[in-house]
Amino acid sequence: MTELTLRKAQETDLPLLARMNKHLIEDEGSPNPMDLAQLEERMRGWLLSDWHIDLLCRGAEVVGYAVYRFRPDEYFPDREEVYLRQYFIRREFRRNGFGQAGIRLLMERRFKPGQTVIIDVLDGNMPGKSFWAKVGFKPYSITMKTHNAARA
Repeated sequence: MTELTLRKAQETDLPLLARMNKHLIEDEGSPNPMDLAQLEERMRGWLLSDWHIDLLCRGAEVVGYAVYRFRPDEYFPDREEVYLRQYFIRREFRRNGFGQAGIRLLMERRFKPGQTVIIDVLDGNMPGKSFWAKVGFKPYSITMKTHNAARA
């Protein structure tokens, strides 16, 4: 496997990011109804804000991406944690160690030693849960939802 590098995303990367985000939505079983144009616009908003978007590259080829931001720890506001909102490896690059290598690279190059890294994984996304456990993440909380069927 060729070594991965990180590259900050640019506006010219938005169409590719939107396509990868659409595949992430499909792969994790999310009910997110956004189309490619909406996903591209959302990515543009993140690029212009305090979110960071890194492309995971093998040479000039993009194998995946990460979207994250730094925020104060809920219980220890003097500490900073990382919220890793999206992490995706393109389907044709999976099962080759790129996912694990990308997480190691983020930990070494982007996140500070001792920082807590937080992710969300949909409950029905068994491959996602398995991957995150493999790279050292442990379940912390469960978010539950219901739809109010009461009549107005």
